[in-house]
Amino acid sequence: MSVPYDPEYVNPVAVKSMGIDPAWGSSAFGIVVTQFVDGKVQVLYAEEFERPDYNEMLKKTLELICKYDPTKIWIDGANPSFIRSLKINIGGNEEVEYEQAISRYKQMKVDYGQNMKVIPVNFSSEHKSMLGHTKMLLEDGLISIDSGFDKLITSLRTAVDNEGKLDKEATSYDDIFDAFRLSLHIYQFS
Repeated sequence: MSVPYDPEYVNPVAVKSMGIDPAWGSSAFGIVVTQFVDGKVQVLYAEEFERPDYNEMLKKTLELICKYDPTKIWIDGANPSFIRSLKINIGGNEEVEYEQAISRYKQMKVDYGQNMKVIPVNFSSEHKSMLGHTKMLLEDGLISIDSGFDKLITSLRTAVDNEGKLDKEATSYDDIFDAFRLSLHIYQFS
């Protein structure tokens, strides 16, 4: 599945991406961080948290942002309160009222992702393309996953594509899988 690499080595000049699938209650909270080095997407961090506490997950996410300094952070758009909290804590040019900012950028025909570090992704409209993109990167051998990321490896081995949609019932650790495919969003190859 992968070429050996050191997941502890964070290349300071590499493009890095974080995928976050925030969830509460019955679902788990998934976070994956990747970097692009030597023509491969390398997984640096991959974890899923059961029954997470909102504040603990915000703290953990901010710690990971400090550690890895991702170029972009892709997050499931279904959790606006967590997105706002993240944008507030990151500061800089992040627009907390991101829905209005996205509308404004779309009206101006500007790619809002270019102007944000924390980018909400609408799974209902993008799940098929993200699943296809993940499958293509895996099949082309462009992803390296260290054997220590057992939950991510299990999720990839058990993932079931049901007519372009991830079968969540058949897939183990589906939240880490969703965070993984969010993290891959930045790596577009022709």
